[in-house]
Amino acid sequence: MNTKIQKITEADQECFVNMFNYYLYELSAYSLEDIGTNGIFEMDDISPYYQDERLHPYFIKVNENLVGFILVTSPPYVSEGVDYSVQELFVLPKYRGMNIAKEAAMCIFRLFPGRYDVGIFKSNTKAVKFWTNLLSSLNIAADLKEGVVEIAGNTLSTIALTFVIQSEVDSHA
Repeated sequence: MNTKIQKITEADQECFVNMFNYYLYELSAYSLEDIGTNGIFEMDDISPYYQDERLHPYFIKVNENLVGFILVTSPPYVSEGVDYSVQELFVLPKYRGMNIAKEAAMCIFRLFPGRYDVGIFKSNTKAVKFWTNLLSSLNIAADLKEGVVEIAGNTLSTIALTFVIQSEVDSHA
């Protein structure tokens, strides 16, 4: 399988918004958010992702098929002392379990080495397992910090992983 990432631009706006809404649908199992009266999830304006050079949005493609996206932020959109944050990583259900998310993350790590943080809902055990297994396979130590976040009146437990990606990362780990 040939996994690639492709920068999301303003020309991709409709596709990005559509995929992001599907992502919110899947995430609602953990965020506990409800659908809006118009039948879609309410979302913040995501246009800054393709307008601000400090935000790095990428579609994930496999053999030229669009299968997901990965959204990365950099200062000032990250905590102090952090270079990058993987804000969202989404792969369509049909393509899960094929190492696509890992390959997309590796593409990002090669483009943007530095100090990262990744926030995860603690109840999203698949995401927690994905990130801890990925970092373990790369022999990368991560600091883990538990916290809480308030979303739509719900207090949710979170996990934050902080780690460093060197300029050369081995994709075969």
